[in-house]
Amino acid sequence: MSLGVNFNGGTRVLEGLGPALTANPDILLHHLDPVHEAAHLVRLNERAYAEAGFLDDSIMGPQTPGLWARIDEIAGLAGALPERADFIFHIGHVGSTLMSRLLGAFPGVLSLREPMPLPLLAQLHSHLNRPESLWSPDRFEAVLSLCLKLWSRTYRPGQTPLIKATSWAGEMAPALLARPSRPRALMMTVTPEAYLAGVLISPPATGDVRVSATTALARLHRRLGAEPFILHRMSLGERTAMVWACEMLALKAASDAHPGQTHWIDFDAFLAAPEPGLAAALTHLGHPTDTTAIRTVLQSPLMTRYAKGNHPFDAAKRRQLLTASRQSNHAEIIKGLAWLEDAAGRFPAIAALA
Repeated sequence: MSLGVNFNGGTRVLEGLGPALTANPDILLHHLDPVHEAAHLVRLNERAYAEAGFLDDSIMGPQTPGLWARIDEIAGLAGALPERADFIFHIGHVGSTLMSRLLGAFPGVLSLREPMPLPLLAQLHSHLNRPESLWSPDRFEAVLSLCLKLWSRTYRPGQTPLIKATSWAGEMAPALLARPSRPRALMMTVTPEAYLAGVLISPPATGDVRVSATTALARLHRRLGAEPFILHRMSLGERTAMVWACEMLALKAASDAHPGQTHWIDFDAFLAAPEPGLAAALTHLGHPTDTTAIRTVLQSPLMTRYAKGNHPFDAAKRRQLLTASRQSNHAEIIKGLAWLEDAAGRFPAIAALA
């Protein structure tokens, strides 16, 4: 099937796309361009979904077929697809990719790891009802509904998609859990001390904190209704603690508003007892908990390889890294914990995170 499109010339070559779009998830809505009201579609298959670390540009290759088309044209082809997907929300660097892979090994779960439009939608959602909002609430709802319907397609009856969100897309978790389909969600976190130790020993994780700190502090201030913290005066440990608090407040807001739809997972507690932890996650998501199947998945290479890459990594290695970080990053960990203690003393919302 041709996926070509003459986007500039006014001709939309979407021949045959309608049936393929509604049949299964093989055609992924990969990118959103809200300025030009367009979306990029690419062709994948079930194996590609299982192997992809993230549904970002890493899935693209020179032979990956795709096209750009108008959002409204895609919506017209999508028709009346149902909306039914569950979520993994998390604070970042707390095992959400591993959990997504483990659950995706069960036949009733189709794991979608961080589809690129979701964090963009979270950003657009934060601007709704403000003068600078690019979209009206009605337009935002139409596009969000289209994305969720396309992410709700499955390969077989009885399967439910499980969308692992990008960490800061958790800001939109309350709105997503309020959908009429009543999605269920796993909320993944670790203790502040473990988060500080884990992030500060990982260059990619500290890079994420450095990049996201500005936005995270703005989000935190909006939730607190005050602007007491000044980013350039904060050390790396303090910024890391601030990001933990920001993301935790977002997840707590969603869980408080929809308590029956959420299940909290402390990653280190899960690693200490993975069998009951995985069974509890499956139960919350409404899937069978066959002990033999759970043990088979936990004994697979998934538990001994780094979920975002292909090198050896397991619970013992994580414990070793955390121990090393507690020694080498002791000063910044103490600064981060002190920042949290001070913030908790000043703001009940942060104190409630304990």
